[in-house]
Amino acid sequence: MNIEYIHSWSMKPVQAIDLQKKLRDKLTFEDYSREPRLVAGIDVSFPFREIALAVIVIMEFNSLSIVDHFFSLKKVETPYIPGLLSFREGPAILDALSRSPEVDLLFFDGHGIAHPRGIGIASHIGLFVEIPTIGVAKSLLYGKVESLPREKGQSSRILSPGGRLLGYALCTRTSVKPVFISPGNRITAESALRLSIRTIGKYRIPEPTRQAHILTQRLKNQLIL
Repeated sequence: MNIEYIHSWSMKPVQAIDLQKKLRDKLTFEDYSREPRLVAGIDVSFPFREIALAVIVIMEFNSLSIVDHFFSLKKVETPYIPGLLSFREGPAILDALSRSPEVDLLFFDGHGIAHPRGIGIASHIGLFVEIPTIGVAKSLLYGKVESLPREKGQSSRILSPGGRLLGYALCTRTSVKPVFISPGNRITAESALRLSIRTIGKYRIPEPTRQAHILTQRLKNQLIL
């Protein structure tokens, strides 16, 4: 996959926050009207304290069948700081993406613009690639959900304190806590929701990031053993 390395990752937290504020103005949002063929789910885990394992699982969009996978192990130089996740996981993700062929969409285990500074990991990494990115998070980091959806396929808007649309809470299983969909880059919230709905399987987590998580845990356990 083609990667444009727009900045280095080693910096102090205050510098990282300042960079986020500058980068969020570079995000673009456009309707995604075409039919994707290949999509990828991305997940990161830590088999060891300072080692990140990033996994890319490529899937055929219509069938949700796995086509291929790629992974990267990278030494982590940045501690975990809330709101700065991309600076900790980004290098490993980009290394894994550099091994992957081009796909049509990227689904991240994390947030897009539903983030205190409007640039979660799906948005931030989305600036390094030339394809749309979507955040699929298991919990809400920023914003307020109008009302929690309860039925499978239902959704409710996530709004900023000022009323800006940040994404959607999407119910993927009836009476189960929703997931939180937000656009990363090169896609609108509405398109991100529509495409995410089509990746729902039998489980709470949509298939691209669910399959990436499964493989991440399998590889992590092999490394630990």
